[in-house]
Amino acid sequence: MNSIFPLFYSIALFLFLFFISFYIVKQIINTQKLEKKIFKLQKLSKKDDLCHEDCYQLGQLYLKKKLFFKAILIFRKALKLWEPNDKIGLGNIYNAIGFTFFNLEQYYYSIYYYKITIQIIPDHTLALINLGYAFEKINSIVPGYNCYKTVLFWDPNNELASTRFLAIAKKLRYIL
Repeated sequence: MNSIFPLFYSIALFLFLFFISFYIVKQIINTQKLEKKIFKLQKLSKKDDLCHEDCYQLGQLYLKKKLFFKAILIFRKALKLWEPNDKIGLGNIYNAIGFTFFNLEQYYYSIYYYKITIQIIPDHTLALINLGYAFEKINSIVPGYNCYKTVLFWDPNNELASTRFLAIAKKLRYIL
């Protein structure tokens, strides 16, 4: 009986260490892949061989690494290179810039870029949700409420918009 407990303890400890090691190795591999992609795209950037899609991809990678100022610079470069008739691509890049400013807690800039996204693509539900959340951050409850209401018009099953819409509706009832 006394010899079974140390055996179970050793097995449990071994399994725990195995899974922790597996997770760490997986994270290292993912980080290495990310760094290789960034290095490759930065190399192209120095040669001015980046196309608009490469700029967008590099900006997304900078976002993952939380290098927000670099992401904004490269997204703006992508805007200059982007095809003006590609409304979906332009809308996505403006939304990405808005998201980047949001992460920097510069909510007024993020609102500006989200609004441009919605001018380009009125049914861009992600930009509308982001805009609503940015309005909430600056305590503009009614515009946020209207954003979530618009999302629910375009996508009635959107759970996030529904949750935020109901939460703001409760606040508005409380205030009024």
